[in-house]
Amino acid sequence: MPSIQFTSQHATPDALLLMFHGVGASPESLQPLAEYINHAYPDLEIRIPAGFAPSTISPRGFQWFDVIGVTEENRPARVQQVMPAFDQLIRQQAESAGVPLEKVVLLGFSQGTIMSLEWLKQSHDAVAGIIAIAGRFAELPQTAPGCTTPVCLIHGETDQVIDSDYAQQNQQRLSELGIPCELNLLPDTPHSITPTMYPLITDFIQKVI
Repeated sequence: MPSIQFTSQHATPDALLLMFHGVGASPESLQPLAEYINHAYPDLEIRIPAGFAPSTISPRGFQWFDVIGVTEENRPARVQQVMPAFDQLIRQQAESAGVPLEKVVLLGFSQGTIMSLEWLKQSHDAVAGIIAIAGRFAELPQTAPGCTTPVCLIHGETDQVIDSDYAQQNQQRLSELGIPCELNLLPDTPHSITPTMYPLITDFIQKVI
């Protein structure tokens, strides 16, 4: 599967950013953002893996889990089916980059956000931070995660794929559970990653690494 990597200018990176694309997309969809972050933080290793399987909705894209026939009821089970492989991916990428988990930042868009937030629910090992763009939990957490990884939520208010109400629900629940969480709602912004989001992302990375 294709992947994209921006190598740190240091032999041992200061930190590792793992970026997870949306359903039906590919690592190339996150490349403009990665290039911006690489310019801002050249000591940061950036890796963009492809989803686990070819997309069932886009002939050239990939997916982390299948969305054909997905419902509110069956989405959590679909996520959990691939979560062991997602956890292994994060740990393998950190190990190969020579970066401890506490220096890893996860960034997801849409389905990539779902995977990243659901990983937070089940992991007892903290990462440096999670940037969750235009996504949601498959199912809101009922109990506090085993770690207090800070979360940055970014969502467009005119998102017609995943409503921005989910971001507000995410922020409220995470705060109730003691997870440091910031919410950035962007007016007139659809289901996409826009340049307006770029400084929000780099500012959060600077805070957590």
